[in-house]
Amino acid sequence: MKFPIFSLIFTVFLFWLTTQISASYEEYLSYIFILTVGIIHGSNDISLIKVVRKREKLSIKYLLFYIGLVLLNTIAFLVSPILALVLFVLISCYHFGEQHFHHQIKELNILSRLLFLSYGILIFGLLFYFNSDHTSLIITDLIAYALTEHQFLWFLGVGIISTLLFYGLNFKNFKTGSNHFQEVFLILLFAILFKLAALLWAFAIYFVVWHSIPSLRDQIKVLYGESTKISIMQYIKSSLMYWLISIFGLTLLYFATSYYQVNFVTVFFAFLAAITVPHVIVMYFLNKN
Repeated sequence: MKFPIFSLIFTVFLFWLTTQISASYEEYLSYIFILTVGIIHGSNDISLIKVVRKREKLSIKYLLFYIGLVLLNTIAFLVSPILALVLFVLISCYHFGEQHFHHQIKELNILSRLLFLSYGILIFGLLFYFNSDHTSLIITDLIAYALTEHQFLWFLGVGIISTLLFYGLNFKNFKTGSNHFQEVFLILLFAILFKLAALLWAFAIYFVVWHSIPSLRDQIKVLYGESTKISIMQYIKSSLMYWLISIFGLTLLYFATSYYQVNFVTVFFAFLAAITVPHVIVMYFLNKN
């Protein structure tokens, strides 16, 4: 695996930028990053479903099923927010780990999938633990239950132990050329990032630089064969309608939270949860194929 030089340089630049701007500007930049690259990377799922199903046209049932999943996740946060939050975190953990490792693994099996999940738990554990106060406030708003720093430490501990365990069990399943020291370096880099940056800013940097951009490259390669200026524009064009629908929905939520005096950051993460789960399912079957 080649070292992600671009991602590293971009991350260092954003580190430097953190020292130059105020917290309010960090928050604005976080929303811009997530609402542009972050959401666009999940806005072409319909085209990817066509690839998975090996069809030029997609039947209405798949489109309705996809929309239904978004609505179901939205309703889940209203009916059973604790269960919805747990499922969202675990599914997101798996998705982050899958994107990070799927190019390095020779064979997808139960052990490799447990590695994906464990690595994601480690990433989220670092993010939650080093921003425990802010994370606890958001979780309290979502499920009316406050988690302590000690509980976040336990979650991080599970991530560390399980990642080490399943990394070792998958050691022979890594492709030739995989750089294992690089993985240690990246974890240390993420720990520093999450320690120094505010929660939303830290999440935005990881989500966009280390997850969304690599995922975009993979998707463009699947859909168009190679990553060029033309293929990138084709991807954006085919994603535009779904992206606009997402932004419109989030705009309505923004005005609703202002009217009802609800914390927008909390609703924002619930919104991400609603659109993330269907995307994770699509990417699971795409990588499986």
